[in-house]
Amino acid sequence: MRKLNRIIVLSLLVLILMSVSTLDIEAFNYTDDVQKIVLDNGVTLLLKENPAYDIIALALMSSVGSVHDPVGLEGLTFLTQRNLISGTKTRTGQELVMELESWGVQLQTLASYDYSAILLQTMPSTFEQSFAVLMDIIDSSNFPELEFERERMLSQMQLQSLTDDPTNAVLLAYLELFYGEHPYKFTPYGSDVGLATIQREDLHDWHQYIYQPEHLVISVVGNFSTEKLLTTLKDSFGVWESDYAGSHSPREQVPFIYPDENREIEINVPLEAAFLVMGYSAPDSFDEDSAAMTVINGILGGGMSSRLFTEIRDKRGLAYTAISQYDDRLGPSNFFMFLATHPLNLEQAKEQILVEVGRFATEGLTEEEIAQVAVREKGLYLLGNETNMSQATTLAMAELTGRGYEWVDEYMNFFDGVTPEDIKKVAEKYLQHYTGVIITP
Repeated sequence: MRKLNRIIVLSLLVLILMSVSTLDIEAFNYTDDVQKIVLDNGVTLLLKENPAYDIIALALMSSVGSVHDPVGLEGLTFLTQRNLISGTKTRTGQELVMELESWGVQLQTLASYDYSAILLQTMPSTFEQSFAVLMDIIDSSNFPELEFERERMLSQMQLQSLTDDPTNAVLLAYLELFYGEHPYKFTPYGSDVGLATIQREDLHDWHQYIYQPEHLVISVVGNFSTEKLLTTLKDSFGVWESDYAGSHSPREQVPFIYPDENREIEINVPLEAAFLVMGYSAPDSFDEDSAAMTVINGILGGGMSSRLFTEIRDKRGLAYTAISQYDDRLGPSNFFMFLATHPLNLEQAKEQILVEVGRFATEGLTEEEIAQVAVREKGLYLLGNETNMSQATTLAMAELTGRGYEWVDEYMNFFDGVTPEDIKKVAEKYLQHYTGVIITP
């Protein structure tokens, strides 16, 4: 029911945006009241008072992600983040959970390809004690041996569960084939070898590296006094020093060379259905070509009105499902199509994908089609930034990636300059050589 309500709201918002001939971007500014402070040690603070909602949302984000895991220790960032709330020098993991739950506080740790994060959401009346727990976790996590082994086992089980599901297995095989030796070939969970090799002591080292001050952006949105909160943050984070002396160094980043020929592998599994992923090179998330690629993705596989869905599934009945995705990566990205079908329809469905992809270079798109995707993306963006926490994380990510927090508002103009000629140019540049993986009986 919640999903249906979201679809209805989005549809209404799209209609409203389309009915406005000139979009009043000023109405959608999130950053007007943001204060940016860079502490002497490099920690960046973003503070935005929002008394309309009686919630304080804090996003502490580090520029260290799984892509930086040392060679042979893939999964180190994920395991470190996962074990942060397993216990500190003064609290057991159970005590941490019970304290936070008793205050109605939400605390979450995350690890993705390009960043790590701790997210804290609390009422103003419980912020002080909640923040004290947050600092205890960051400063004093001791990674108990039993909890570490338990979390390692759970992570290994999660990684194995991905490969057991053909929908995920075909995508994992595609990423490995597409990226070769680049660390993007691994999920943030890591690798079987990495998870088996990592020791508890490695987490102590890597925890220090993740939370070096120069890696951090702390964004806070909510009902607070900037003057009071700034003092708290300065006292807590301003004394940190860049003093990492651990035994592990981040993986050296090497240039990635995009495939210059078609590549395809077939994996035979006794199933009744066939699964296909075909992917192409794509601009990274902040490349000048990324807006045009987002439009291409929206037209090709973005929903039930997309070309893949209508041409392959509805008109020809060649697939159970057909979608596309433009991966959000700070480094070398990719743009892939996923299809599930009956094995007898596989080759014909694959040929139709190639036809639909080829149309972007030969036919381009009309201005109306581009505008349609732009409206939808803006609507999704507005809906996705309704809460204090979503705004805190969006501000922090924009700052962390180097665009600056002001980009949060600039996104509303992101698609304005995309032209039909840009679509053809980007398609000719990137959609030439595919990497394909098939799972079939």
